[in-house]
Amino acid sequence: MKLHIARPKFQKPVLKIIESSIQINLKNNMFESLTNYFVPKTKESALIYRTKIGVFQGWISVFVNSILFILKLAIGIMVGAVSVIADAIHTLSDVVSSAVVIWGFRQAEKPADVEHPYGHGRAEYIATLIIAILLSVAGIEFIEVAIDRIRHPEVVEAQWWMVVVLSATILLKELTARYAEFLSSKIASGTLHADAWHHRTDAISSLLVVVAMIAGIYGYPAVDGWAGLGVALFLIYTGFEIARDAVDDLIGKPPTTEEVENIRQIVMSVDRVLGAHDITVHSYGHDKFASVHVEIDADETTAVAHDISEEVESRIQKVFGVEPTVHMDPVHPKDPMVHEITTYLNQTWSGDDRITDFHDIRVVKTESHHVILFGVNMKVGMRQNQIVECCQSLEENLRRKFNGYEVNIKVSPLYRF
Repeated sequence: MKLHIARPKFQKPVLKIIESSIQINLKNNMFESLTNYFVPKTKESALIYRTKIGVFQGWISVFVNSILFILKLAIGIMVGAVSVIADAIHTLSDVVSSAVVIWGFRQAEKPADVEHPYGHGRAEYIATLIIAILLSVAGIEFIEVAIDRIRHPEVVEAQWWMVVVLSATILLKELTARYAEFLSSKIASGTLHADAWHHRTDAISSLLVVVAMIAGIYGYPAVDGWAGLGVALFLIYTGFEIARDAVDDLIGKPPTTEEVENIRQIVMSVDRVLGAHDITVHSYGHDKFASVHVEIDADETTAVAHDISEEVESRIQKVFGVEPTVHMDPVHPKDPMVHEITTYLNQTWSGDDRITDFHDIRVVKTESHHVILFGVNMKVGMRQNQIVECCQSLEENLRRKFNGYEVNIKVSPLYRF
């Protein structure tokens, strides 16, 4: 008698996930081997290696897109299909954008100089923005052509071998996009991520063109114009999305929560550090500049405080590759009044979602004044009137709790965390 062992219902989905993971690992291993062959790792700096990866991807894109442009343009002229010609021009814009990628990485590689003391890292963002503009301009140009073809459709004399060739270009472009995405993850490059999506939009537009050609073969020539319009709109949308990210980087985006918390944990791991706040991170391409306020016991000597700041700088630089500016804040953790205020704030106000942090709590007592001083970090996105209202409520509450004390609250700027 044969025993039938029932398989769990979740076995198939699990197997599919495992198979998918294996395929992703094989793809990544293939990409990694290809990259190591053409751009081997040496003892050179991370910046030089990063530049080599970016330039290498740029030249791959130039080579692939140049071949595809010639193929698409030839087919478009042969059959008189506006969608195919528009797709060819899209591919030509990929050649130009890839040249911009190469330029961006070459510029970012330049060392800091008198006119650019923070280096040239943001040139990479400029390159990304240029790519986005080229995409949008190409899309706008072809809207008029596509609408004209919709209003006055022309017979597209396509052949099946042309459909096969264009289908092959879709596979090649998607492979190029995935490789660019792999390299963008490898070196954390927004420019290569934009370039990858440039390739992917070209593949998608080519797919629309293939559909239009097949429709033309079966006697529906108007589909050519609609496919061209779809390609044009897709170009504009993609250009807008990429441009928005590039502009955000140029203007200056806040650090991620993970970055801030990693810096905070590193600072707190240093002996004799009591707190860390007002963390600031500025990005200039791959280079970052940071500053942090560090709380220590006010009873520590100046020499000890200096040693603590040196250790904080050393650990942050070792992990993040940045040399931070460290501001030392002396506090009095052993003062019973400070302890009482700290406990009260944590118990009463820690649940207020408008406030993210209390720090640098001090009490000043003179013959004429008793003052409670501390800093707060507010939630990002709050309006000025909301911040003022929150601080007023906090001050009134503390005055009632600690009668006879003035309250002085310093709100940290929104770029400090």
